[in-house]
This record gives sequence, structure tokens and C-alpha cells, in this order.
Amino acid sequence: MVMKTIYTGTTGVNNKVDPVRLVFDPKTGVTELAEAVNCDIDDTGRISRRFGQVPISLDQFDDVFCDGGDCYAVKNRTSDSAIYQLSPDMTTLTGVWAGLAKGARVSFCQVGDKTFYANGYQSGYFEAGIRYAWPTFTQATTTREFSQAPIGTIIGHFDGHMLIVQGNVVWITERYEYGKVRMAKSFWQMGTDITMMKPVAGGIWLSDQDQTGFVSGEGHISGYGFNKKASSPAHEWSENIELVDLGQSAFEIPGLSAVWSSDAGLCIGTEQGQLIVATESKLVYPTGGSGATVVDGHVVINSVY
Repeated sequence: MVMKTIYTGTTGVNNKVDPVRLVFDPKTGVTELAEAVNCDIDDTGRISRRFGQVPISLDQFDDVFCDGGDCYAVKNRTSDSAIYQLSPDMTTLTGVWAGLAKGARVSFCQVGDKTFYANGYQSGYFEAGIRYAWPTFTQATTTREFSQAPIGTIIGHFDGHMLIVQGNVVWITERYEYGKVRMAKSFWQMGTDITMMKPVAGGIWLSDQDQTGFVSGEGHISGYGFNKKASSPAHEWSENIELVDLGQSAFEIPGLSAVWSSDAGLCIGTEQGQLIVATESKLVYPTGGSGATVVDGHVVINSVY
């Protein structure tokens, strides 16, 4: 009896063509899929059921953050929002700060052992489990005028500077002085409100409501230029928290890259300023205003809403 190969693996989902026209190689048994639910597909084409979940809490949390340091989550309560810290063994959530504006999304940024946060109304940082106020500064005698750093809705860190988003402006603090801003000079301005900011080694990926681009240059950071890369804006809050090593992936990208989503698809922003839409050839991507992305090794989970 001659054995026929029916199926050995898959190259992934393709929803851009009619299911009857999906590519299938009868010699190798490798096929495209019209749909895959709760599945992981490894580099060899093997499909496996995605691992389940073990709940730590049955409460609903709006923001979760961990970037090489402590892990924090934000919970909306009856009259405010509170920040909880996840224990190192990932079994317990402990409230560490409360009184935040209810419903305001919280942006976090890891700088060394300190985890900074801001929500547009309040800001501060945690170190060794203790909350501190955002750094302040004392005006010295100088011809240059400085101001206290504003409270942003999105924060990031690049080359010793804290980057603070307010509306369509990114304020740039003095180097290693995160409470000090020269507002007359140290800022970038976009055309509409900023939806994403993600620093990488070579610059900063930045998106407003109309476009996405890469900010880079020579000299002082305030003089960096914006280079438009796409007309599709990033889904707000869709960027993966950590930068991702894709050197061993099919894209073979050196360094650490940013990953987020837009209506165009799942996006990769390299540290050299190259934009790659990873799903462009095979997926019609869902549209929306916001998103969330988790990258675990070569497994990417992205939701759009």
C-alpha cells in the first residue's frame, strides 16, 4: 500500500485569498491555513495548541508593564485607579499606589532600577517597591530658561533624556535631569495628537493620528528630524513593551526592534529606521484605534480593538 502525505506542516494563515485557493504542496504536505484559533506555529511549520492560563487575579486591569525590572498593573476602582506590583514568583498582586485619575491610561518607562509612570494628571516613579515623586529641579543662574517637566500621557527614554508626550508635542528633558526642560528649544511637534512613541538604539519611532515615522539625527536630540515611513498611524497602546531581537527570525534583523500594530498590519521598526509590515503579504488586518502586543520568543500575540 502506497502511503500518501496529507499534511506535515503549515506556512501560516492567509486570509487574503479564497480558502479554496490556499497554497498546498502535495509532495511535502505543507499548506497555508484559512484560520487558526489558539494555535502556535513554530519555525518548522509545526502547529501546537497554545498554552492555557492560570489566573493571578479575577479583577480587571487596564495596563500591565514589565521591562526588565519590577512588574506593575493598573486597576480602575470605584473612584480612582491604583497601581499594583506583581511578586517575583508571579502569584500575588500588592497595591503600591492609589489616588490616580480613574480611567486615565498609565504609561511606564524603565530606567535602570527605576520605573517611571505618568497618566496625564499624575506622575512619579518606583524604586525597590517604594514610590517617589517625579524629579524636580532648581533654577540656576543662566541665560537659558528652564521649566519643571510637564506630566505626559506617554513617556520614553533615549540617550539619557526623558521624552514626555503632551498632545502633539514631545518634550525633551535635559540629559539625566528628568525634571528639567528647556521648553523654548527642547521639543518635537507633530501635526496631530501622538499615539505612539518607542525609542530604539538609532532613534525614536513616533506616530500621530495621521502618520508614522522615525526621528533621528546628529547633534543635540532636539535637532533630530522626523522621516515619514507610513501614512497609517499606529494603534494606540499597541507597541510591545520590550524591544525584540529578530536576528534569528525569517527577517534576520540585527539589533533590537520595536513591534506594534496599525491598520496596515503587524509592524516592525528596526533600530536603523526601517519599517517592515510583517503581515502584509498574507493577512487582511483588523482595523481599530487601539491595540495590545505581546512577543514571547518568536510567538506574537496582537489584539486590535
